[in-house]
Amino acid sequence: MLKNFENWLLQNNYKPTTVTDYMGRIERLCRNEQFTLAHLVENIASILPQYETAGEKSSYGKRSHTSVRQALRRFKMFLASEISA
Repeated sequence: MLKNFENWLLQNNYKPTTVTDYMGRIERLCRNEQFTLAHLVENIASILPQYETAGEKSSYGKRSHTSVRQALRRFKMFLASEISA
């Protein structure tokens, strides 16, 4: 799944450094929250809002110039594109 996310980001003209950063942030988030990638995929609609500006985990979401939040948003976009494909 992460490899497909990587390919999707590259196809959508994200810089390789950004792609690597976003993938790492998704992996670290799953590890820190102790859930699997499959859990994130199934629950992205309820997980992402927790990291948004008004969410209970917004301080984590805004780390590194909101890179955590941006990675989650792009991952959600990727998942939506997979469903519609």
